[in-house]
Amino acid sequence: MSINWNKMLWIWAIFVSLMFGVVMFYIDPKIDSKDGFGVIALQLSFFTDRAIEVVNSWGIGGADRFKKYIFTDYIYAVSYVLFFVSVLKVLMRKKIASSKYNFFVYFAILAGILDWVENSIEIAFVSNMQNFSGTIFFLHSVISVIKWSALPIVLIGIFTLIFKESK
Repeated sequence: MSINWNKMLWIWAIFVSLMFGVVMFYIDPKIDSKDGFGVIALQLSFFTDRAIEVVNSWGIGGADRFKKYIFTDYIYAVSYVLFFVSVLKVLMRKKIASSKYNFFVYFAILAGILDWVENSIEIAFVSNMQNFSGTIFFLHSVISVIKWSALPIVLIGIFTLIFKESK
């Protein structure tokens, strides 16, 4: 049984758009009581004292809101991975591209896995900020940087395939 990547692309495009809107314009602002960028600031804090400042800046109940709504980021990660994989597979099929372009598919999957690891560490941190390992939190921010770096690589793959001459 073959996967219909064109159909998958439409399904995941709609779902990732929905999740993007929910996470970026509703959930994240609800967590930090501002514009939502406090959640990204947590990802890139690197040090526990800075991360505690970020979480405290969310106001009373910010940590509880984070723990309540973080599940949406796990769903968002799945949706963007499946969207990017679908885009790449449709383009690879359309352009009759070699399997070497799967390299970009792997980066999409890597970004999603790292997002899940990052979220899991953040849950543990927010649940026990005062006693959390500085080393683990630093590693968490490194994982976040790698995740954020993997996504542009995926976009490079997409644009490379868009501009590739068909065989």
